This record gives sequence, structure tokens and C-alpha cells, in this order.
Amino acid sequence: MPSAAPLISLPAGDIHLWFCFHADTGNPALTAEYFSLLTPEDRSKHDRFHFARDRHRYLLTRVLARSVLSRYAPVQAQAWRFATGPFGRPRIEAPLAEEAHGLDFNLSHTDGLIVMAVAREIDLGVDAENLGRKAALEVAGHFFSPSESAALNALPHSLQAERFFELWTLKESYIKARGMGLQIPLDSFSFALDDPGGIAFTLADSLDGTAQRWHFWQLQPTREHLVSVCAAPGHSSPARIVCREVAPLQWERPLAVRTARASGCI
Repeated sequence: MPSAAPLISLPAGDIHLWFCFHADTGNPALTAEYFSLLTPEDRSKHDRFHFARDRHRYLLTRVLARSVLSRYAPVQAQAWRFATGPFGRPRIEAPLAEEAHGLDFNLSHTDGLIVMAVAREIDLGVDAENLGRKAALEVAGHFFSPSESAALNALPHSLQAERFFELWTLKESYIKARGMGLQIPLDSFSFALDDPGGIAFTLADSLDGTAQRWHFWQLQPTREHLVSVCAAPGHSSPARIVCREVAPLQWERPLAVRTARASGCI
């Protein structure tokens, strides 16, 4: 991605998703360029990973975050600084947050994919899973709501793994958008996926009227990957999702991604 690339417009209400299908390029010069963007703290965290694949994924994720944010604000990639919220959610640190004019982001990774969501003045979360992984069906009864567990168990066994990942990524995207992690019990909110292509969301507390502010999407960028997005646009207009594929510091291009499901906001 050229450093002199023009800034990308990010209108209010838009959500941009950047998909990085990571693979080790084996390019020493590119790897050196990646390392030049890391802070000493980043390097220390990188070196603590035991396996080479985990070190590479961490390196790529940090470079992706820095280089993509620099496509939206006049800040050099190496200049970005991040702080961690009280429940572990990373955010842009002041004073850069003011210069970024409400820019926010969220990241997720799974086998073969890193995805980054970017928006302005929107609470958002993103979660990705590789559908080839073994679904931990045994935990559904502990972490899913009773209605989710019942709907999952009612499916033929051949369909349960995919439904598990559909529910799990939606739940993860919601708690990440809320920025509170597992302080929000996973069984305190529910998704119903009975309507083909639809997502219904409810809160266990019937007196909590905030459920309608949250919008959800599920996208399938490849046959192996599922991505869920949660956002609260803060206005009545539907959010618009724009997708790009990127190889950090090398190239980027528009990416057509099928929306597998969405809540009733669109």
C-alpha cells in the first residue's frame, strides 16, 4: 500500500471492512519494513509468542492496524499510539484520537484471515471464525441463552457446527461493540436465526429498550470464513458496509463479499 496514497473518505454511517488473507510472504525486505512500524512494546509482545505463525500473525495485525488507519487520517503509520480500555478493548490514544476525528476500529483474526472494521462515531465490533475448525458444541449449554441452545440442538447434527459459529461470532461482535468483554454474560442476550437471511436480537432484560439500536451483519468472504459485524450507527439511516482486500504496505483492492445474514435494519 503506497504511503502517499490519498486519504479514503469515510462518511458518517459507513463501515469499512479490510480483509487480509495472511500468508508468510518470505520477503525479508517487506518483513523489515513491517518491523520498522512497531514500537518497542510491540516488538516485545511479538517476541513472546512461541510459534512462528503466531508471531507472524501478530506482526501482520499490528501493521494492518497502523497502515489502514493512515488511509483515513493524516498520521504516519508508525506514529499511531493505542490505549487499552478497562475491559481490554484497544482504542486510539489521545491526542491522536482528536486528530482522527472520531475514527474507531476493531480487529479479529482466525486461521487464514485478519479482518479490521473502521468507522467514525459508531460503536462497532467484528468477529471472524474459520468454519473448518472444530465447533465447541459442548460449551453451548454454558454460554448460549436457553433459546439459542434449544434452537441449536433442534438442528440436524450436520448443521450444528455452522450454526454454532454463526451464533458465536454474533455474540462476540456484540460484546466487542459494547467494549465490556465478558462483563456481559453471554446468556444475557439472544440471537434467533430462523428467518433465512435474517438476524433477530433480544435482551434477557425485557425492560432494557436498547436492543433496537444494534444492527448486525454476517458476511462470508470465503467458503471457509464467517465474519459477524455489530454496530450502533446512532442515526436512523442504515449503515453501509464497504469491503476491501489488502496486503499491508503492498496493495489493496475492492472486494465483493456476500452478506449471508443481516438484521432488519437493511
